[in-house]
Amino acid sequence: MLRNASWLWLVCGLAAAPFVLLVGARAAIGLASARLESRYPPPGRLVDVDGHRLHIYCMGSGNPVVVLEPGMGSDWVTWLPVISNLAAQGEVCVYDRAGYGWSDSGPTPRTALRIAAELRRLLTQARVPGPYLLIAHSFGAYIARMYADRFPHSLRGIVMVDPLQEEDGHEPDPVPRFTFGVRGLISLLPPLGSERLVRLYKGEKALPAPLKNAPAPYQRRFLIASPLRQLTAERNEFESLPLTERELRGATFPDYLPLTVITAGRLENGGLHRARQAKLALLSRHGKQVVAEFSGHSVQLFQPGLIVEAVRAMIEEGR
Repeated sequence: MLRNASWLWLVCGLAAAPFVLLVGARAAIGLASARLESRYPPPGRLVDVDGHRLHIYCMGSGNPVVVLEPGMGSDWVTWLPVISNLAAQGEVCVYDRAGYGWSDSGPTPRTALRIAAELRRLLTQARVPGPYLLIAHSFGAYIARMYADRFPHSLRGIVMVDPLQEEDGHEPDPVPRFTFGVRGLISLLPPLGSERLVRLYKGEKALPAPLKNAPAPYQRRFLIASPLRQLTAERNEFESLPLTERELRGATFPDYLPLTVITAGRLENGGLHRARQAKLALLSRHGKQVVAEFSGHSVQLFQPGLIVEAVRAMIEEGR
C-alpha cells in the first residue's frame, strides 16, 4: 500500500514538474520585465486614457503633427531613419498601443475601432494640437482607416505603408490557448521571454549594431521590448481581425482626404498585391500609389526615403 502511494506521488511529481518550471519561467521573465522598465523609464509621457495609461513621445516642432501607427507586433524603433528625418522638419509623435512598450494593457477586444478611439483620446488628453498626418504601416492602416471614418476633421492626410487589406486573408492561430499534451505546453511558453533575461543581464551591451549610437529613447524602447503583456496584446489584435474587418465594412473613407499608399515591390504575389493596393488608393480623390521596388513588407527598413518624401510632398501640397 505504501509502495503504491510512493509511486503515485512520484508520478504526480513528474507530471507536475513541467508546469512548475513554466510557472517559474514566467515569474522570472515577469520580474525581468519589471526591472527593465524600472531601469529604462519612458522618454515621453504616460497619459490616462479611460482608465489605462498610454505612452506618447513627441519630438521636433511644427504643423501638421506627424503621428506614427506601427504594424502588429512592431514598434517605432525600426522607424528611426524615418522619424529622425521628419523630426528635423516638424513635430513627430510616436506612441505605444495598449499593452505595448511602456503602455498599460487595455480593454479587449483590440479592434482597429477601439485603438483608433484610444489614439484620438490620447492626442486630446496629451494636448497634441492637430491636424495630424498619420503614417500607418500594415495593420496600422486598419487603425488609420477607422480613425479617418470617425475623426476626419482632425486629419491632414494619411500615408499607408504596405497596408493590410481585407482581401489578404488571415490564417487562424494554429495553437489553441491551452490543450493538454506537448502542444499545450508549447502554448504556455513565453515567446522571446528568454531575451528579456538577456537584456536585463547585458544592459546596453545587448543593443544591436544599428542602435549602438542611436538616441537614448530608441535604445530604451528596444531594451524593454516584448514583455509578456505585449505578446498578449499582439495575439489579441490578431484574434480580433475578423471583428476589425467587420468594422471596416461599415466605415467610410473621406474622399477629400489626401492619401498615399506605398506598396512593397518585392513580395511573392507582387502583381496581385500591387493591384489590390492600387484599388485602396482610390478611396480618395487625391489618392496615389507609390511602389517601393526594392522593399519587402517593412519599407521603413529598405527604403525609408520613400516614406519621408511622401510625407513631405503631402505637407507641401497641403500648404
